[in-house]
Amino acid sequence: MTRRLWYINLLSMFLILVFGTLLADRYMLNIDLTEKKLYTLSQATERILNTMKNRVTVKVFFSRDIPYPYNTAARYVLDLLRDYRRLSGGRLSVDRVDPDSSNFESEAARYGIPPVQVNAIENDQIQIKKVYMGLAFVSGDKIETIPVVTDPSNLEYEISSTLRTIQLEGKKTIGLVTGHGEPRLNTLRELLRRQYHLKNVNTKDGDMKDIDLLLVVGPRQKFTKDELLKIDQFIMRGGKVLFLIDRVDADLQYGFGREINTGVEELLDRYGLKIEPALVYDLSSGMVNVSERRGGFLFTTVVRYPFFPKVVNLNREMIITRDIETLTFGYTSPIGFDSGNRNVTILARTTNRSGVLRSPFYVGVGRSFNASDFSGPASPVAVILAGDINSAYPEEADLKEGRSRLIVVSDSEFVTDEFIQAPGNAQFILNCIDWLLEDDSLITIRSKRFSGHPIKVVPAGLQKAIKYSIILIPPIITVLVGVVVWSFGKRRRINL
Repeated sequence: MTRRLWYINLLSMFLILVFGTLLADRYMLNIDLTEKKLYTLSQATERILNTMKNRVTVKVFFSRDIPYPYNTAARYVLDLLRDYRRLSGGRLSVDRVDPDSSNFESEAARYGIPPVQVNAIENDQIQIKKVYMGLAFVSGDKIETIPVVTDPSNLEYEISSTLRTIQLEGKKTIGLVTGHGEPRLNTLRELLRRQYHLKNVNTKDGDMKDIDLLLVVGPRQKFTKDELLKIDQFIMRGGKVLFLIDRVDADLQYGFGREINTGVEELLDRYGLKIEPALVYDLSSGMVNVSERRGGFLFTTVVRYPFFPKVVNLNREMIITRDIETLTFGYTSPIGFDSGNRNVTILARTTNRSGVLRSPFYVGVGRSFNASDFSGPASPVAVILAGDINSAYPEEADLKEGRSRLIVVSDSEFVTDEFIQAPGNAQFILNCIDWLLEDDSLITIRSKRFSGHPIKVVPAGLQKAIKYSIILIPPIITVLVGVVVWSFGKRRRINL
């Protein structure tokens, strides 16, 4: 009788588990145990859905036989869109276009969804297969697309930002200052085009009246005083500016750098922010490939390069950097300011195991450092200036003071096409832009991406202690558990 009840209880628990799972799936009940709630729609997404005025239809263009590992994205997309539909209160509908229909490809082309080529293993051979993995958002006569779903971990941000864009009557305009040897920034421009209008601004004769945010990124040539006065008056009128300014133009291949003077550093100095003509280096740093020839063969090794600091000392009280784990800069400089200036907030600084290199700038990979070179202190490399700002040119200016927001980063390398894919870099620059435009709604969604957790540099003695603890503690615990179990079993046998 006892055994029969045991079987009945076991079967009952199994049925409860099965039907409970089915009910939870049907009514979308789930428990998200991830640190950043990666599988739960954020409150910012809920606010976007609650403020939608017009109905939106999401057309899903996914081929049927998508090879692994891309096929897992299709299931994730449908599950995520189902959550969006549930929270939208009927304002969002999902239409999965039948991939077997005769007009599937033509309809995908009509909505701007291109085919992509992926590797597929069939019959023990690697073959190239053409598949569709895109989304089209339709609201009235407006159409926005996510042509290819390549990164499911960032999908909530892409969907929410697209829904927000399609509901907007007009996009804000970002002006990129050109004409002074600035980098091309192709990847950054693509990231910004979905949310904002982009406009090249020539400060010599251009008009900045319709600009909401001005980007001054990596100039190499001198600004005239009239150009700097235009930027100054733009700020005095309440315009927001993001300055990414290099003070040293360094080259990894040749191993040397030279000081840059564009006039922008003088403008910032008058606002109380001094970007020093120096380079910071840090033990927490990025990696570079080094090639050398040995015996007729070319060998490539990966080594740490202290002049590409991996910045982990970020301001966790600011929404811009709160959820970013790390940034990777290239040839950045220390930023000085009056510690009593309450309008200045530090966003990022190097670690205490860093240093500052002044002219001459020898930055070769083979440069040797002593332990004392990394004695600190930490150097600020990104700051905010927000509040009342006095004009840098009070004698010539029409407006002597104004209220605005500025962000100054002493490096433009981190937003170039070579660096922007590093963990945290794209998130940081986009967060800066959203914050300057006083639009924080997407920052919390963007921060939910899977991110790297860099290993903190600890003293050598602590490293050895951790190493041997990991090696010794598990077998010791196993032996102790075995002894306890053996003792308990022996005592039980004696009692019997």
